[in-house]
Order: sequence, then structure tokens, then C-alpha cells
Amino acid sequence: MSSLSTGASRKVPASLRLSSSTTAQLGRPDLRWRAVRNPLGRGLLWLFLMAARPLVVWRQRLRDRDYLQRLPDYLLRDIGLDAAALREESRKPFWRP
Repeated sequence: MSSLSTGASRKVPASLRLSSSTTAQLGRPDLRWRAVRNPLGRGLLWLFLMAARPLVVWRQRLRDRDYLQRLPDYLLRDIGLDAAALREESRKPFWRP
């Protein structure tokens, strides 16, 4: 038996089983705050997620620019970048798109 069982094989009451929609939404932070029933907790969670969003974007930009620097020349030509465009993109600070 898997550890992610809904409990149907162990005769767990239906009210205690995880629904498929609940398990699908647990991994999505933008939907997770809606599941919080406490208004204060919901507001704080929303505030935290909105404050963390730029950090995630900045980290992704740093990672993408690092990957671009490591790409070989033939792949850069394939995606339409030359050495000058690569230098320009890699010199940008992480907060600039």
C-alpha cells in the first residue's frame, strides 16, 4: 500500500479522506492561501506569498542568465543570440528584466 493512500482500503470515513482536488492544490502556493479559513491567517499568508513572489522571479533570472553563459556557441546561435547579446544579458542585475 502506498503512503499517499486516500484511506479507502482501510475503511476510513469519507470525511477524513483526502479529495483529489485538495491534494492537487497543496502544491500550488497561489491556491493554498484560499484553503485557510482564518481571515487573519489568510491575510498573513497572502502577504507572505506576495512578498516572496519577486524573490522567486529574481532567483529564476539569476539561474537563467547563468545557464545562458554556460551554453555552447552553436546553441546560442540556434536560439538567436550572439556574443554581444549574451554579454548584455549577463551584465544585467537580477532585478532588471
